Amino acid sequence: MILWHSEQSKTDIEELKTFGHELRKAGKEVMFLTYYPLKKLGLDMQENEIYKFCCKGDFNLFGAPKTAGLKTHLQRPFDLLINGCLDEQVFLNTIAVYSKASYRIGVLNNLESTEFYEISIKPNGADLCENYLIEIGKCLNKITS
Repeated sequence: MILWHSEQSKTDIEELKTFGHELRKAGKEVMFLTYYPLKKLGLDMQENEIYKFCCKGDFNLFGAPKTAGLKTHLQRPFDLLINGCLDEQVFLNTIAVYSKASYRIGVLNNLESTEFYEISIKPNGADLCENYLIEIGKCLNKITS
């Protein structure tokens, strides 16, 4: 599962999609989950087998997942969850916590909030998202070899 926030830059989102599609070409099952900071998703927003959506309305008053759709996505036993949002986002961290993914990778934004992810990466350089994905690739190569 690869997550991102709808308000990220289009360039970052395209890099995340490309990374996910490369994983699909390598035979991995990939699901993209986009979070929208809306109370309710529009009727024109149609999910398909790869692209899924969630919004504020999918979480209860305490920030826990509440809708059947989101809970279903989080119950899928993915090998890996990648939070592709470079900024700290509470709802994306919540998704990581509730996910049944075996490993979670997220951006290291704050040294005091590393409990959400097994692997936290601090991106640097001119293109933070590209650097982040390169570092993820390096970690995955180490894990699988």
